This record gives sequence, C-alpha cells and structure tokens, in this order.
Amino acid sequence: MNKKFNQEEFDQILDNFFKTYQDRGMKKWQGFFLSDHTATMNKDNRQRSIIYHKKEPMTVEEVSKILMNAYANHRQVSVQLKELDIEGKVQPDIVGFVQGYQIDEIVISGIWIDLNNINNVAFS
Repeated sequence: MNKKFNQEEFDQILDNFFKTYQDRGMKKWQGFFLSDHTATMNKDNRQRSIIYHKKEPMTVEEVSKILMNAYANHRQVSVQLKELDIEGKVQPDIVGFVQGYQIDEIVISGIWIDLNNINNVAFS
C-alpha cells in the first residue's frame, strides 16, 4: 500500500507542505519541560509537603546554656525558630555549628539568630 515516490515527486510534496505549513510557535513547547526543571519542581513540592511540628518551648537561659556548651565543645546543634513562614507553618530547623555570638545573637552556619527568636535547641 505504500506508494514509492521518485525524487521529483517527493520534492514537490515537501514544497507543498511547507507552503501551507503554519508554525504554532511556543504552543508546541507548552508541555515540554527539561528533566532538571521537572526534578526541581518535584523536590520543591516534596519540601512544601513536609510538616514540621513545634517543639517544646525553652527559656532564653536554657537556650543560652546549650548553645554555649555547643560552642565550647564544638558540637552541632539543631535550632527551631519561633517565627513561622509566610504560610504560618513552622520552619525547618537550622542545623550547624555555633560559629560565634554577641550579646543577644548567635551565628550558626553563617546565619545570625536572635536568642529571643529561638523556640528550641538541641544537640544534633
């Protein structure tokens, strides 16, 4: 059933096709995503679906004691902040080593944290 075309007929068919062909532009690419983009979207969706639970609140004195111990003994800590994200959910813990401190602030993994904003801290 397949008809064989000679070169001249084939060229004529191609010419006719491209004379009437109308490119749909970006519409043809709307469903196309690179695998890296899809992987990033999936990772973001997984991270958004994680629910962090609020831990037992600690006093500033308790927090300070643990942080100073971690600083003196070079131990890793996990810090949960009191402030919530824009959706009103508990943020993931900040995990790292205490790198320094000032009167009411501490540096963990390059992030300055106000001691009054710490809900809970524990050794990792």
